[in-house]
Amino acid sequence: QGHDTPTHYCTYIHISSTQFRSAMYRAALSAAALSADAENQVVQGERQPLLAPDQKREVPVKESLHEDWDSTNYDITKLTTWAAFIMVTGGAWDNVSLWRCFGCAILLSCSVAVVIVFIPQASLVAPEKMQKMGTFLNVFVGLLLGFFLSSSMNRWYRCVSAFLELLDAVRSMQMQMIALGVTQERANMLSRYGLLSAWLLHISLHMDANDGIPDETAEAHHSSANAKRLWQSLERKRPGLVLPSEKELLMKHDESYALLWTWVASLIGRMAQNGEIPPMASPTYGRILNIVQEAYGSIRDVRALHLIKAPFIYVHTLAILVHVNNILNAIAFGLVLGMALLEVVGKRDVYNRTRWANMCCSLFMQFCFSMVGPLLYLALLEVSVCVAQPFTYQDAKIPACKFLKGLEEDLKSAAAMGDDPPHWEKPCFKTK
Repeated sequence: QGHDTPTHYCTYIHISSTQFRSAMYRAALSAAALSADAENQVVQGERQPLLAPDQKREVPVKESLHEDWDSTNYDITKLTTWAAFIMVTGGAWDNVSLWRCFGCAILLSCSVAVVIVFIPQASLVAPEKMQKMGTFLNVFVGLLLGFFLSSSMNRWYRCVSAFLELLDAVRSMQMQMIALGVTQERANMLSRYGLLSAWLLHISLHMDANDGIPDETAEAHHSSANAKRLWQSLERKRPGLVLPSEKELLMKHDESYALLWTWVASLIGRMAQNGEIPPMASPTYGRILNIVQEAYGSIRDVRALHLIKAPFIYVHTLAILVHVNNILNAIAFGLVLGMALLEVVGKRDVYNRTRWANMCCSLFMQFCFSMVGPLLYLALLEVSVCVAQPFTYQDAKIPACKFLKGLEEDLKSAAAMGDDPPHWEKPCFKTK
C-alpha cells in the first residue's frame, strides 16, 4: 500500500592473499611504467647526437670574423727572423692608441723645438743636461712594466687552464658514463648539460667584456635584458642545445652556467637510486661527484679571474709613470731638435764648437733614447693590459670557440666509439 523500500544488494568476492599481492605488484608495475613514460618525454631531445652531420649553424658574418681570429695560432719560427717586422696583424703595433700617444709625443717635441728657436736666451740651454732628464725614469719604468707583464701572463694562463678544466670535466663525465654502460639518453643529457654550461659561460664573459661590469643601480634594470641577449646569442651560435622547458627555468637565474651542474648532480643522484650507476656509498659515485665539483670550481675560477682585476691604484700609477716618462723624453728631444734647428738657420754662435756631423749624431741618438724607448714602454703597457683581460681585448682573447668546437667533436667521437666496441659487448651496470 505504501511505497516499496529499495533493496540494496552487496556482492562479496573472496580474493586470496596470493592474488591480492599479484594485483598490487601489477599496479606498481603500471605506476612505474607511467613514471618512465613521463621521464622519457623529458629526454626525447637526447636521442639526437650533439653534432648532426647535416647540422648547419647560422652565425652572423661580424661574429664569425671576430671568432675566427686566434691569438695562439701563429708560426713561432718566423719570430726569430726579420719576418717579425712584417707580422703586424694581432701585434702591439696594430693598436691605434699606441700610435696616437706617439703622435702626441712628436707634436710636443716639435712645439718645444719651435719655442727654442724663437726664444732669445736659447744659448743658455744645456742639451746634455736635458738628455739626463729624459732618461732618468727609463730603468724604473722598465722594471715595473716587467713585473706587471709577468703577472698578466700568469693571469692569462690561469684563466685558460680553468676554462680547459671545465671542458675536461665534461669529457671525464662522458667517459665515466661509457664505462658504466649508461643508456645513450642519459649520457647525452649529461654531455649536453656540460656543453651548455661551457657555451653559456663563454657567451656571458664575452658580453661582460663588451658591455662592462654594470653598477649596482643599473644591474637590476639590465639583468633581464642581458638574459635575453645571452640566450639569443646562444641560439645563433649553437642552436638546439637547450630544450624550451629547460630554457624557461634557466632564464630565471643570472649564473645559469653554474647552476646547470646542480642539475647534473641531481641527475647523478637519481641514476644512483635507480640502479643505473653504483650506489651513493660506493667510491665510483664519489668519483663522479668529484668531476661535478671540479667543473663547478673551474667556473668559479674563470669568473673570479675575469671580475677581480689588479688594484686600480697600482695600474693607474704605472700608467701615469709611463706617460710622464714619455712626456719628459719628448720635451728632451724637442730641446735637442731646437738646438739643431738653430744650427740650421745659421745661429752658429750658439754652437760654435759643435760641428754639423756631431749634431746629427746627437739628434739621432736622442731620438732613439727619447722617442723609440718610450714607444717600446707604451707597447709593453698595451700588451700587459690586453693580456690581463683575456675576454676583453681581441688581440689576447682566449680561443674559447675553438676549444668548444673541439669539445663537441671529442664528445661525438667518444660516443660513436663507445656504442660500437670492436671485440666485446657494451658494458652495462644495471641488470635488465
